[in-house]
Amino acid sequence: MVTWSAAMFITGLVLGIISLFKKWDTKKTKQTVTLLTLILLGLPLLAYMGVGPFQGLNTPLAIPEGLSVSTGNNGVTTTVENYQPTASYATKDKFSTTAVSGTAYYKVNDLPATTTAKTNVKSGERYTYWVSNDSYYVEPVVFIAEPGVNDIVADAWENASATITGYDVVNHETITNGAYNTSMGANDQANIQITYQGTAKKSAGPFGGVMVVEYNSTISSVTCTGDYLLPENPYHLTYTTSATTHTYKAWAYSSEVDDGSGAVRTFDCQFKNGAKAVGAGSPWYVKFIPANYYVTNDGDIVLDVEKFENDDTTRTGLGTPSATFYWGA
Repeated sequence: MVTWSAAMFITGLVLGIISLFKKWDTKKTKQTVTLLTLILLGLPLLAYMGVGPFQGLNTPLAIPEGLSVSTGNNGVTTTVENYQPTASYATKDKFSTTAVSGTAYYKVNDLPATTTAKTNVKSGERYTYWVSNDSYYVEPVVFIAEPGVNDIVADAWENASATITGYDVVNHETITNGAYNTSMGANDQANIQITYQGTAKKSAGPFGGVMVVEYNSTISSVTCTGDYLLPENPYHLTYTTSATTHTYKAWAYSSEVDDGSGAVRTFDCQFKNGAKAVGAGSPWYVKFIPANYYVTNDGDIVLDVEKFENDDTTRTGLGTPSATFYWGA
């Protein structure tokens, strides 16, 4: 479709050509002035509308990575800002402003994690930041980079002790200090409540883990229940009993057990003995084996109680809160 600006330009061009074949006079001067006027008026309009030889000149430009554009209501660009998206990283104690150092790992999308900081990032890509520390449990941060500065701060829990106690529910006796040992004769039954109390503003396992109960193998059945036990165990555990006469059972527990609040968490365990009495003074154990993050040989950052992906049984946690109890006559 021919626009008015195009028509003006073409008309001026035709008149200009015709005038070249005429004698220069006053009329020709007027035509020349008209030609120049039409051209001066038509060219900017053609360029703006992208007509004819100017087609495509007014097509919007693609906005490159890191380019911020704001426009007015008429669609005309008024401000343009160009920058490189960046990321800054820090790790701090979850309950204070204490900075936590260590070996930092950075992962881009599904690529292997490396210790090279990703300070220049790309909008829309997924990044993971984690720090390995011998005194703190650090939670990885996974983020999608955005334009501008991405300020990344990872939370860390200082490793601490936890207190494990036991209570005989039927006989209303504390069994922790050894002053009372629950009887476990032939075909006997015991109901024990296990309590876990962490240290406030610290943790011995902020990501959960595995609760292990180790006991004499003559005991035929052990079941433990509680609000903080998971329905399935997602962790891998290699466990060696303290004696060849023992066996064990394991349950996964949630991150709420030791979340830094110092609250008391309880677990109810029932023991059913077989036809043989357990000897007086026989020990049994409750252990909380915490899960922690580690870097696999393939460069993933995963959570487990041991380095299973590396064919390694080394524990990932920073300690194992536990308690020892004894059976009575």
